[in-house]
Amino acid sequence: MRSTDTDFSGRWSCFWVAATSAFMSTLDSSIVNVALPTFAGEFDADVQVVTWVVQAYLLTATAFLLIGGRLLDMFGERKVFEIGFTLFTVGSIFCSLSSTIYMLIVARAFQGLGAAVLMSSNQGLIGRAFPPSQRGRMLGITGTFVSVGLACGPPLGGFLIEAFGWRSIFYINIPIGVAAVLFCHRALRDGSDSAETGGFDWSGAVLIVTGLFSLFLGLHLGVNLGFGGMKSILLISLSLVLLAFFLFNESRSRFPILDLGLFRNRFFTQSCAAGWLSFFSAIPAIILFPFYLQNVCRFEPAEVGLIMLTMPAAMLLVAPVGGWISDLAGTRFPASAGLVVVGCGLVLLSGLEQDSTWPQIVWRLAMIGVGMGFFGPTNTNAILSSVRSTRMGAASGISALMRTSGIAFGTAFMTALFTSYRNSAAAGAERLDLAGIEKERYLYLEGIQPVYIVAAVLVAINIVNSITRGRKPSLPGDGKEGAAGSQAREPTS
Repeated sequence: MRSTDTDFSGRWSCFWVAATSAFMSTLDSSIVNVALPTFAGEFDADVQVVTWVVQAYLLTATAFLLIGGRLLDMFGERKVFEIGFTLFTVGSIFCSLSSTIYMLIVARAFQGLGAAVLMSSNQGLIGRAFPPSQRGRMLGITGTFVSVGLACGPPLGGFLIEAFGWRSIFYINIPIGVAAVLFCHRALRDGSDSAETGGFDWSGAVLIVTGLFSLFLGLHLGVNLGFGGMKSILLISLSLVLLAFFLFNESRSRFPILDLGLFRNRFFTQSCAAGWLSFFSAIPAIILFPFYLQNVCRFEPAEVGLIMLTMPAAMLLVAPVGGWISDLAGTRFPASAGLVVVGCGLVLLSGLEQDSTWPQIVWRLAMIGVGMGFFGPTNTNAILSSVRSTRMGAASGISALMRTSGIAFGTAFMTALFTSYRNSAAAGAERLDLAGIEKERYLYLEGIQPVYIVAAVLVAINIVNSITRGRKPSLPGDGKEGAAGSQAREPTS
């Protein structure tokens, strides 16, 4: 379905499907985090086992992202989103019926299959439905639903668990999922007119799923148990071999899951690199921030939660504006300006001390949220606008994989960096004769401050990458945009 074939009401139907899928997948990931202590008590399970309720979902969703994007190009919007919402809803039913922690973990992995299809396709759906002159703002508005899902998850989860029990956090997905399937069937076109004909690369699918699953499982074990452990080393080594075979397979496949030819497009490649680097550097650094708030500033958990809402709230307000500006001025400079704001925010975070007050903290977090709000939809717009409509699914899947893999690698890197700096600071604590809580506060602060400087340096490198990404390519045959006019071009340097 090309944007020229989609009437006004059809475009908004596509938007609501994309927004619902973005909201459901992010809400579910954030709402379950609140329930982990409840699961531990309900099933009398160890914390390390309970965390797999989250990890099974994330690992499965990440491993199948590229396949979800490929399915969008093969089958069109209606079938793919019907499949995605159905898998997610059935997974939610299985989760609500679980009687052991292991049943719940398996059900969450199944739910992750549906999340993979939805997360890899929702941006591609916006890209197919809206012309370039409107795409950025629609991606920005869709991004607000991601922020709302992240912000609503913890308080909504706490309320549901307290009022109706832990199963209710999965019950809530069922009516929404059923309604979404029915809406997709009625409102979305079948997309067969623009779907790519051809087969499915089964060998590539097996290689990419097992390769990505092994890679992110190895990273997870490395973060929690240390990267010197044999399990982590073997899994990461296995993943590298499998992914190398995958790339070789894709270079010879008639119907590749990952079209390597896309990366001959410099603008597309550097935009993907910008997305990966942004999530590698900024988000993992923020993931560590609650440790500073609780262990250094000694805020209560409820206060920590409210303070951490600052960043998604700022992103929610700014993302539509950033997307709208990218429609008017192109994507390169708004995305780069957003990264400048993020980098400045990270440098300012490194200057926080033990006695920093919440107002001093909040405006710095808001600054990073503003920068990411400008960068996120703008960079996604750049990725989608540099491929043909028949490759929107592939581009959407790659964009989603850049996001999740950037966070996974960045979390491993930033955590290891924090641990290294904290351990190095132990001698300074002894020299200052610190003990107890004061020693703990000193070590956490000494460990986390350099992390933000390193993250800011990585953002600076990303700014150079973003600025030099060049001109968005002209796409012959996909340039007809009806009333929107011909496809916009990036300004030259």
